[in-house]
Amino acid sequence: MRLRGTTTQRRLGDGRAEQVGFCRFFRNRKVTVPEIVATAAARTGAAAAGRHVLLIEDTSEINYQAKAGRKRELGRVGNGTDIGLFVHPALALDAADGTALGLAGATIWRRSTAKQRDYQSQPIETKESYRWLETITQARAPLAAARLVTVVADREADIYELFARLPDARTHLVVRAAQDRALGDGGCLFAELAAQPPAGCLALALPARARRPARTARLVVRHAAVSLRQPARGADPRDAAAVPVNVVELREIDPPNSKDAVLWRLLTTHPVDGLAEALDVAAIYQQRWAIEQLFRTVKSQAFDLEASLLADGAALERLAAATLVAATTVTQLVHARDQAGGALPAARAFGPEQIATLLALIPRLEGRTAKQKNPYPPQSLAWAAWLIARLGGWTGYSSERPPGPVTFTNGLQRFEAISEGFNLAQRQIP
Repeated sequence: MRLRGTTTQRRLGDGRAEQVGFCRFFRNRKVTVPEIVATAAARTGAAAAGRHVLLIEDTSEINYQAKAGRKRELGRVGNGTDIGLFVHPALALDAADGTALGLAGATIWRRSTAKQRDYQSQPIETKESYRWLETITQARAPLAAARLVTVVADREADIYELFARLPDARTHLVVRAAQDRALGDGGCLFAELAAQPPAGCLALALPARARRPARTARLVVRHAAVSLRQPARGADPRDAAAVPVNVVELREIDPPNSKDAVLWRLLTTHPVDGLAEALDVAAIYQQRWAIEQLFRTVKSQAFDLEASLLADGAALERLAAATLVAATTVTQLVHARDQAGGALPAARAFGPEQIATLLALIPRLEGRTAKQKNPYPPQSLAWAAWLIARLGGWTGYSSERPPGPVTFTNGLQRFEAISEGFNLAQRQIP
């Protein structure tokens, strides 16, 4: 599936027998989501050895309402009426260069019940929000050889138990604050930040979005060391009554529209003693965009998981896990398409037979002039990404827009067919 670039069984198989085989595979109860994820996480762990790893986690819904009549045993998604399931991956990046190391963990579930009235008072283990802890706990084992791990998440992860339970000597957090939390000294988080003198300023380039043109935002930076007080509702006696953290605020100066003003309040366990460390925390948080790109690859940009015709909820969970693994490969190629990928081995994403096929394709994909040659070290991940992008329709000229998820997915589709034929021919040569 990774190399076919689709989740639709009619395109996954070359004939009726293969199509039925794929369906049976995902319906097989012996095939489990934890096994699929663990296999990918083991490869990620090997790539992460000795590195500072950014572990980006977030949630996305997979909506099957358009095919509701053909689906069985699914739960309700965000709006409470549509049917579907949720995926919550943990994507590992190299903190030094931002390249994707792979999938380190994932939680996939179907929502079967609505929130109860006493939801806030329930133990964290009974809530859906427990996924923020569970997924990272799952990812810790394969990342045991990493030098340092920093968990990065958006506002939904502003959960007290995350700060009380996850940090240790080699695990840090950078989480965007959502709540004006009570502090151990009786104050509140947002007022404490506002009372701090500016530490400096930052110019941040903001890309264009729907109804918002690109612009450069000027941000004033503040930071403080605080102690978060445990909330009274749902307090667990196993957790500390207060936890020390640092908080960094980046607030836009004179925004063109107050509704679009940038305001980041970042809670972190990393030390922040001055402007340099505060900007380092902000730079770490900016890497969170990678998981949004992963979700787009899973859904609209490439694999179109929501178009699958599989009917059973359990089978769709397994398919979602396999799609996350496949989309992570595309993300790795996107991240490795420049000089940063030149220092990474192609073996991070491709097996020996596939690398042999790539080597055989060089005369066909390279041109005669220097501008049409693959500029990256042979058998590096950037070298492989250049070749796959060429198969996906990219011209190879540096003046052209860099290849993205769709180009790499199309390239992987072509490469799969070529690789199968090449390896079959190699086995038949006496």
